[in-house]
Amino acid sequence: MPSRAFKWLPHDRSRHAVERGRHPGEDTRTLCGVDVTVPVQELPRTHWYWPTCVDCDAAWRGHEGIPAFPRTGEARR
Repeated sequence: MPSRAFKWLPHDRSRHAVERGRHPGEDTRTLCGVDVTVPVQELPRTHWYWPTCVDCDAAWRGHEGIPAFPRTGEARR
């Protein structure tokens, strides 16, 4: 499988998408437009359970060619 262009980064109680290849301590911008600094230290495991930012998710899916979720007409469970 080819490498993805973005990775997920917990910030401010949500998981945001940022360009892959950013280094710890480096400033960057999320796909939803939030300025963040890539953490230098490992984040607590619970931060990875935060909800995904819906704007980052939509932008990421558009970039990757993945349909929006939930898909139109798809029943929620």
